[in-house]
Amino acid sequence: MPTQKSRDIFETFNDGLCSIRMIDEEGDTGREKERLRFQERTVGIKRYEEAMTNKVQIDRLIRVQFRPWLTSEYLIVIDSQVYEVRQVQVIPDTRPKCNDISLHLARQRRVTDGTV
Repeated sequence: MPTQKSRDIFETFNDGLCSIRMIDEEGDTGREKERLRFQERTVGIKRYEEAMTNKVQIDRLIRVQFRPWLTSEYLIVIDSQVYEVRQVQVIPDTRPKCNDISLHLARQRRVTDGTV
C-alpha cells in the first residue's frame, strides 16, 4: 500500500476569519484587501527562538490559503485585534497551497473602519 504524502492531506481553515488590511497614512488599518478563513498554528520553539534572536516577537501563527500578493506590508485583524505581519512563508506541499503568516500583536495600531 502506498504511503500518504503531506500533499495528500487537505488543509482546513476552520479556526476563524481574518481581515487583511492595507496600512493607512496614520499607520492604522486602512481598506480591506480580503477576508480569509484561517487555521491556527503553533509557534514552535525553533521559530520562537529564531525570532527572539532577531529581536522580533511572534505572538501568533496562522495558515491561510495561498495568496501571491500577501507580504509584510499588510495588517491583519482577528477578533478586533490588529496584528503586524512579520513574515509570510509559502507552504507549497499542501492542498491547497498555503501561506503561514507570523504575526505580532500591534498594540499601537487601531481598526479605523469597522471590525472583524
